[in-house]
Amino acid sequence: MTHQESSDDATRTAGLIAALTHIDGVGFHGIATSIAKPSPTINPEWPALLRNARTVVAATQWPEELTSTAETFVGAAGQLAAALSQQDIQSALVPAKEVHVAYHALSDGGWAHLATLAGTAEGTGVHHHHPPTH
Repeated sequence: MTHQESSDDATRTAGLIAALTHIDGVGFHGIATSIAKPSPTINPEWPALLRNARTVVAATQWPEELTSTAETFVGAAGQLAAALSQQDIQSALVPAKEVHVAYHALSDGGWAHLATLAGTAEGTGVHHHHPPTH
């Protein structure tokens, strides 16, 4: 690190890293695109993944500029998990888009924030986390 951190700052940083690592592995892009297909199917694991991601985002102390986005994510993830649990594709469409957009904003903004803290922010930009397609 290029700066001194207090114990509270280090704890917040570690929490943010853990949250970002978790949400980057969920696959929100895949969920949103799968639901929007003409013949969508629901993976039975998605509601639990969404509930866990919702909890992670709600429990994390986000940088001030991402607080509103985190709140949007938490609300939309709850709606999406409920809709998917009920196999209600129609009710899942809007919150799936909201979760996907909010996820990108949280991930990109959170990693940029950490890069600034670490002094490695040069050359950072928007980095979407979509898995490669085969």
